[in-house]
Amino acid sequence: MAHTLQKVKTINLIQWLSYVLILCTVCSLTLVFSHSWPNGLSMTKLFLLDGTPYNADSWGPMISALKYIKGNLGDDVYDALFLKGVKFQYPLTSLLLFDLPSKFTGLSYDQLIVLFNLISRISVFGTALLTAHLLLQVLKRAKGLPAQVKPYNPVVLYGLVMLLTLMFYPLIQSYLLGQIQTLLTFLTTLAILCWLQNRKVAVGIIIGFICLIKPQLGLLLVWALLRREWKMFIPAAVVVSIFGAISLAMYGFKLNFEYFSVLSYLSHHGESYYVNQSVNGLMNRITFNGANLEWDQKFPAYSPLVYYVTLVSSLAFIGYGLFAGIKNRKPHVIEFCLAIMCITMASPIAWEHHYAILLPIFVVMSPFVCYYYQNSRKSLLLLAFGFLLITEYFEFVKVTADTPFNFLQSYLFFGACIMLYYLAAVAKKITTPGPVEVPYFTPDQLKKEEVYA
Repeated sequence: MAHTLQKVKTINLIQWLSYVLILCTVCSLTLVFSHSWPNGLSMTKLFLLDGTPYNADSWGPMISALKYIKGNLGDDVYDALFLKGVKFQYPLTSLLLFDLPSKFTGLSYDQLIVLFNLISRISVFGTALLTAHLLLQVLKRAKGLPAQVKPYNPVVLYGLVMLLTLMFYPLIQSYLLGQIQTLLTFLTTLAILCWLQNRKVAVGIIIGFICLIKPQLGLLLVWALLRREWKMFIPAAVVVSIFGAISLAMYGFKLNFEYFSVLSYLSHHGESYYVNQSVNGLMNRITFNGANLEWDQKFPAYSPLVYYVTLVSSLAFIGYGLFAGIKNRKPHVIEFCLAIMCITMASPIAWEHHYAILLPIFVVMSPFVCYYYQNSRKSLLLLAFGFLLITEYFEFVKVTADTPFNFLQSYLFFGACIMLYYLAAVAKKITTPGPVEVPYFTPDQLKKEEVYA
């Protein structure tokens, strides 16, 4: 039987990242000329030339909570602040970030804000460098990537990743808001890198510290437990236990556990403000339940429809993130990223800056995308479009706020859904060996492979 010999065609990784960067730049320039602000280029300029956060989005509520606790010992801080104007939505373990350094160093809260803003600024550059290093490590360790995907210049890759980072709206906006998410994004990127390098204990410690601020990431401990990843699970549990005990000792049992009532309230109400890029935000807006364009100190009214749709979608995201690829004895870095992304999207309140973690996740999956979708321009174009929806701010969709088309305000969430689809597809291909698709060829083996059509 006659066969026609066909060479394996691959997309160069540098070309792929360059195309994505060009797409983002052209979009930003278009927004500049249409006087749409902010945009990728304006955010880059503001970050590099000014660099001073214009808000204290995390620091302000934390300090307000600390001052209230110290002045009203035993009173419910959440009841006093959360429902009366100051949306302090963190667990009390987060207050240790200010309380412990203040006790041991004597620094005032205002001085600590200056310090944390500096750390956040460094974290932006640190995220860029870690993401670039993460990409190089993927290329070094993923034996299945064809030799044609791997030719790269480290300097060029670092440059491309740095430019993508500076134009990545969720991350830059996180810093400019004075958000602790900037530091959490850096730590999440570091955790992904440590997972790739098989440093599971370090991953556990990092995730443990993140959970002190964002308890929903504690679902990653469940993910590790289901896969018997004890080297990750035990250190994370130890970190959470130690600092949880410190929080209990400093603020009391009652105040710490009042946070569960806050979580219950948030799940029943959510946020309608367009910056909430979740299923809950989408449902509140399309049902015109609550403020849309303006930040409202009040929460939207309870809606059974919004609540149950949110509940079902959250369970779906969490279930998929926890159980996808559960039979795989050695979870791939892509599966780890998939779990992080699903848990983030499952939250009833997922602000734009929470999606900053998608930058390292997109970069990590890029080499695999270049391999698996090398012959599908439509697939690559759709993924690039999804990334564009995440990385850019489209002010013009605000005109749909009072119309049935206000679902367009959830463009970032839709972009995340597109990216989640490809991340899940790549994870499935990696863990499903088959002819040609299996990514475990070594470069020498690949040279000997003949693909027939």
